[in-house]
Amino acid sequence: MRPALLLLSAVAASAACLPTAGFAQQASTAPTTTAPATTQPTGDTIRLSDRERDAILNSNTVESAAAARGERLPGTGPGIHGEIGAMIGSNGTRGVYGTASIPLGDNAGAVISFESSQYNWPRRAR
Repeated sequence: MRPALLLLSAVAASAACLPTAGFAQQASTAPTTTAPATTQPTGDTIRLSDRERDAILNSNTVESAAAARGERLPGTGPGIHGEIGAMIGSNGTRGVYGTASIPLGDNAGAVISFESSQYNWPRRAR
């Protein structure tokens, strides 16, 4: 029974894909209406006049375009980035630590880290 159902669905699907009598370039019989030439913007749409658009396009500079793309400008490279921390615990436990990432040119960098801690464990009684 299942093969017959499968065959029937395949025939129905192939019949649905057959071309219909009609061409894309035939004129439709339904009347068409055109939108008015001056439609008002809806929602958050902003329309610019040609003069406003040209003013925006002509005021762009290489620097402003690079900043808009998120590119670095010359002389504004990344700076040193890092973190420091400290700890204080029981029985005199204490410490400080830190790390810094330093960019060196375009393709190099250095990482410097330090740590100083002291764990004053109590002596066991014998």
